[in-house]
Amino acid sequence: MGQDSTGVDTAVFIDSGSVEETDEWTASNVAGGATRGTILHKLMEEVLTGETADDDAALVTRAGELLTQLGIEPAADRSQGISPTELAETVLRALALPEVAVLRPRLVPEYTVFAAEGTNGSERLIFGIADALALDRDRKIDTVIDWKSDTRPGTDRLEHYRGQVQAYMESTGASRGMLIFMTGGSVLAA
Repeated sequence: MGQDSTGVDTAVFIDSGSVEETDEWTASNVAGGATRGTILHKLMEEVLTGETADDDAALVTRAGELLTQLGIEPAADRSQGISPTELAETVLRALALPEVAVLRPRLVPEYTVFAAEGTNGSERLIFGIADALALDRDRKIDTVIDWKSDTRPGTDRLEHYRGQVQAYMESTGASRGMLIFMTGGSVLAA
């Protein structure tokens, strides 16, 4: 549960139908998929806004709450289902990456990006939500971050991810973009 501005508990997920599903996969001994990725993104957002503490116990508890909201039984075995313990470990691993740790005090999560560009009489609109942005001292965007829960993305998917971050960089004027692969703890420049 989250809380609204009056302190009243509110559900983050209404039902499991509100989360887009894809084929579940197992890689690196972690059962994953779209639901796991959605929960990881929500945990990162809450840690960066201060709603959830960045310690193991708080993250395990919050991950369990989010799974319950979706009607999903938390798994004790990370290879058999979504494990709150594994989710907490993944969030902490991503936050500990040197590239993330140095930017963390300046990170703003879930930033809406709008842009329009015209070429040859047509207009291209860009709309999306960047997972996190780092602001410089003048409050200008200097870095775009995209959290990824994939463990083995193919070349086509990597290029799609890079293109998305590059579009956000162009739209915001950021000079740097990073894909953070949370599960494996790796960083890829966009």
